Amino acid sequence: MGMATQDDTPHRTPRARTPGLRTPDLPGTREAAPLRARGPRRSAVPPGEPQRPDRRQDILASAEALFAERGYAAVSVRDIAARAGVPVALVGYYFGRKPELLATVFEHRQGYLEERIARIRTVGAKGPGPGRIEEIVHAWAEPVVRLHGSASGDSFSLLVARTAWDPGPEASAIIERFYDPLVHAFLDAMRIALPACPEDRLLWAYEYSVGALLMYVADKRIERISGGRATTGDPALFEDFVHFVSAGFHALCRRGGA
Repeated sequence: MGMATQDDTPHRTPRARTPGLRTPDLPGTREAAPLRARGPRRSAVPPGEPQRPDRRQDILASAEALFAERGYAAVSVRDIAARAGVPVALVGYYFGRKPELLATVFEHRQGYLEERIARIRTVGAKGPGPGRIEEIVHAWAEPVVRLHGSASGDSFSLLVARTAWDPGPEASAIIERFYDPLVHAFLDAMRIALPACPEDRLLWAYEYSVGALLMYVADKRIERISGGRATTGDPALFEDFVHFVSAGFHALCRRGGA
């Protein structure tokens, strides 16, 4: 048996290193590639084609409309999905259960509620004075009438009315969460404007006023009984509404000794 004259084990030629590059310290890692400047990102939608529908917004709009038309208890998640044209599972994916979806509908209008509170507090900070009751009522109700005249505002006005009259726990939780802060701001301003008015008179005057406002912007019966001459939420009648509600506060507080 002959002896091998050279080593039969194959040798690997060491890879040449590029000057200026540091070999990574950790085994199994690679040198990060240098970042390259990129041009403007291309849109996923080709030019001239319509944008894809916002399915989350479609679900939200469908829920608001159906809750307004039928009431919370009479609407199922399947109904909402069918109106929005999406799979039922997608409603849960975006919003969770039906109570969370109802809350999201009102959260979507949170800015409008905050505007009402801010305007009421601004008027209340002026203190008592002539015409102050009318100013408070105006600040409280004008955003409602304005929203009613906007796109989908009519639907939300009806939803608020239905939710306020709904004795169910889900609706009660919504009113407590989103509207009790508004009530407290309104009553605080009225206490400043009418310091001698008994508390029970203020509370009942507010309750009567809420009923009047909801009927003004949400009840369609006036259109029927007037033979079409009157329109629900007619902004031309807003000042009449302010005078009517303000007169109620003055009258009740006078009876109570204010």
